[in-house]
Amino acid sequence: MTNLDDRIKAELERETSEIDALLANEGGLPDMVSAAWHGGLRRWIWVTSFFIVPLTVLLVWCAYEFFTAQNSEDQLYWGICTLLSAMPQIALKQWQWMEMNRASMMREIKRLELAVAALTKRAP
Repeated sequence: MTNLDDRIKAELERETSEIDALLANEGGLPDMVSAAWHGGLRRWIWVTSFFIVPLTVLLVWCAYEFFTAQNSEDQLYWGICTLLSAMPQIALKQWQWMEMNRASMMREIKRLELAVAALTKRAP
């Protein structure tokens, strides 16, 4: 029984080292961002980024007005404006992150397809 356990443990450690080597080759966040900006939906990434920049300026301005308001009515108004300018910005950024994740998953699926094709060629 111990021999089998040792073989299983050795195999799992070998697979872990292979997976670690594959993950080390991944570029991380910069590569994911680059893939989204150069992927199939790159025009939409540009469009959403075009809207995110003014929304960020509006958000900062509304937040500044909120914190410098003199009375509670003005503070309530600028607080609501801050929230309303933050929501579309959050939604657009969330979509961009989901697009980066989609592009990353598509790359992984393509890698798996190539690995399966290579294995079927080797199989008798």
